[in-house]
Amino acid sequence: MAKLFVFAIGGTGSRVLKALTFLLASGVKLNNTDEVIPIVLDPHATNDDLLRTKDLLREYGNIRANLQNKPTSGFFSTEIKTLNRSIGGNATIADTYVFELQGVQQEKFRDYINYEGLDASAKAFASLLFSEENLETKMDIGFVGNPNIGSTVLNQFRYSDVFQAFAENFGANDRIFIISSIFGGTGAAGFPILLKNIRGAQAIGQIPNPAFLRDAKIGAVTVMPYFSLTTNDNKLIDPASFIAKTKAALNYYQKGVNPSVNTLYYIGDDQTKAYTYDPGAGGQKNEAHFVEMASALSIVDFMNIDDASLAVSNGRPNNPVYKEFGIEQDGISLQLGNLAGATKQLISLPLSKMALFSTYLSQRIRQAAGTVQWSKANPQISTSFLNSGFFNSVKNFDAAFRQWLTEMRENKRSFEPFLLDAANLGHTVRGFEPKKRGIFGGESDVKLDIIDDFDQTLNKNAEGKAYGSEADKFIQLFSESTDQFVREKLPKVTDH
Repeated sequence: MAKLFVFAIGGTGSRVLKALTFLLASGVKLNNTDEVIPIVLDPHATNDDLLRTKDLLREYGNIRANLQNKPTSGFFSTEIKTLNRSIGGNATIADTYVFELQGVQQEKFRDYINYEGLDASAKAFASLLFSEENLETKMDIGFVGNPNIGSTVLNQFRYSDVFQAFAENFGANDRIFIISSIFGGTGAAGFPILLKNIRGAQAIGQIPNPAFLRDAKIGAVTVMPYFSLTTNDNKLIDPASFIAKTKAALNYYQKGVNPSVNTLYYIGDDQTKAYTYDPGAGGQKNEAHFVEMASALSIVDFMNIDDASLAVSNGRPNNPVYKEFGIEQDGISLQLGNLAGATKQLISLPLSKMALFSTYLSQRIRQAAGTVQWSKANPQISTSFLNSGFFNSVKNFDAAFRQWLTEMRENKRSFEPFLLDAANLGHTVRGFEPKKRGIFGGESDVKLDIIDDFDQTLNKNAEGKAYGSEADKFIQLFSESTDQFVREKLPKVTDH
């Protein structure tokens, strides 16, 4: 089966990749591939947005690695690998999801281009292209809203061992997806540079089958402004420039980028929240936003497109398509019911399953392990299993899932589809609570209990089955049982 290479550029790239990881963990399916290979491009290697995504991908990988029978549907059913692991191990590239840019750590842009070593004419030309403030920029915190700097630095990727390994292992049926923002520095610079290098790989030399990259099926999401920043008199990043930079980039993309992409997705939001100003030196831990999850869904949509519709001739897509994302019912606070039918069909069931799984992990698993019927045999899920490395990875992943939902709920615009840890499981999916009608026409809640109802679903599904390992049983049983529970007890969730 073909591979999907996902290039996540800058902080927005990491946050969208994080959202994609949660979607895939919940069972959202990517068609036309069985392996996702993320490659993160970000000069600010220590920012919290990137580190949280790296941790999440590591736990996802740990969970998959402990399964003897890799699931092909349901929870954790999509393989996510580093480039190193995808090609079977390679001493020339690190086993990491992040491409490490050279010459940016604690280095000013002035030093990166060897400004002092240039002759007089070259210095004069550099001074026309870059301001004194540009030249003094320390690049280990990113390109702080300066795509002119980013374009120069990120071009090194084409000469790297990582690009060489990617190019050597890219097949004719593989696909590429690029995530970037358009209103900062790293994403706005990285997208066109990366696209140019992929389509023009044959000019780099020493790349086998360069036509595979020249005619690759490429999708991309361009994220427009969806948040602002608190004011700071000494700020390196000026949020007032976001719209101007977006307009300039869109004009450039129309001429030089759009014709080279098979499918280009645009998304943004005017309901913005001001994040704490942080150029990156100490954190850049931005709250998760619904726009990032919607952006991740563009990857799902791209992978649903058939190969024939993504034909490319001599580096030019035959039929480039441009798409936007919309919701069915506007509002400052969104639930699943606000989403368009196609979106609900993709995510309502998988994310509802993950929410129920999270509630069981929080409220019931320690009492149930080794005592409730489903946990007793073939093999047993005992209290010792709850101290295993595998279960720790599940718990860590769940904690990140909960944090993701919390941040989206508290952001603007908010997304709050679930009530985790609800005493009545029927209240878990907001807006889809099951009701029963009384003899006089009134409605009341259907009481769904975690012990009387969900334990019984688990018991029934586990009966008579044998699993390869405790880990296999745990993931498969909960994926099947949450699926059945939602369909039978919360049928409105799947009624689109």
